[in-house]
Amino acid sequence: MMEMVSTTEVAKHAGVSQTTVSRVLNRPEQVKKETYDKVMQALSELNYGNTSVINATPAETTQQLLLLFAEDCQPDEYAHMREFTEMAQASGYRLVAHALTGSESVEDSKVLVKGVAGIIGMGNLALELKTYLSEATVFLHAEETSDEEKSFDGRKAAFLATSHLAEKGHEQIAWVGRDVADNGEKLQGYYEALAHYQLKLRKKRIHSTQNASDFDTIASELRSFKKPTSAFVVASYEEGQQLFNSLVSAGFKVPKEISIVAIGAAEGVENSGLTAVKPPSISQPFAQQVVNRLVSQIEGKEHDIQGVEDELQLEKGATVKKFKEQQKNKR
Repeated sequence: MMEMVSTTEVAKHAGVSQTTVSRVLNRPEQVKKETYDKVMQALSELNYGNTSVINATPAETTQQLLLLFAEDCQPDEYAHMREFTEMAQASGYRLVAHALTGSESVEDSKVLVKGVAGIIGMGNLALELKTYLSEATVFLHAEETSDEEKSFDGRKAAFLATSHLAEKGHEQIAWVGRDVADNGEKLQGYYEALAHYQLKLRKKRIHSTQNASDFDTIASELRSFKKPTSAFVVASYEEGQQLFNSLVSAGFKVPKEISIVAIGAAEGVENSGLTAVKPPSISQPFAQQVVNRLVSQIEGKEHDIQGVEDELQLEKGATVKKFKEQQKNKR
């Protein structure tokens, strides 16, 4: 059986009470950060994460989640426990933690899953243990889950981006981007949104880009239209940044004169503050991504889709204004 460690030694080493140690392990949201850090440091210095199982409160209800630390977990990984606990609590679950020795038996594993609704694994868990946990309960490996890319529906993203501009009163909405990798799905979403809002589709507002100079050309030709483009939907965040830079270089004020909505997320640091449609996971902290996925599986909502807004997120940056406000700025 698993060797359980008393909280006495940890309490003595940290200079706190045993009750405080138990609270840090099981209810970290109720503990001051200074106290929490002190106890976690004691656990690390005593090497408890690598030698034993932390004696957390036994499972009491099916509304409980278990955070399981592998024997190779480092202090920075244990530091996520508070965040996981808060996210679980926000979802209506209580989270407790165990640290493994690496020598647990099958019987030990059965004890772990007893009474818990789901388990989150941290670190390099043994394949045999991961297989058992996956079969016995709802199990997610934290690092693997956070690394997964949520499918990004380009058509719906473009529909949402174009709709956002239409709802701001824009009628002359142009499209910019290669749109080759996804076989034109984003462009199709743009078309569908124009049709939905009964806006005219004009071929001259469909701009295909192949190199950086194409963005400068788009900006330079903008004033030649009888009814100038007032807003752009751009196929990617990177292209959105390029268009933004070209428009500014050509003397346009964004968003005072021109609005931009990009599709996707920046690969590097975001400097332009573009309004963009992104997958929800892009903006979610590590623990939130994992807990949300686990709870969705527990409650049978993993495959539920309740509309575009649930799948995608419109991040309201600083590149969109209402059409009427743009017209005032031109006077």
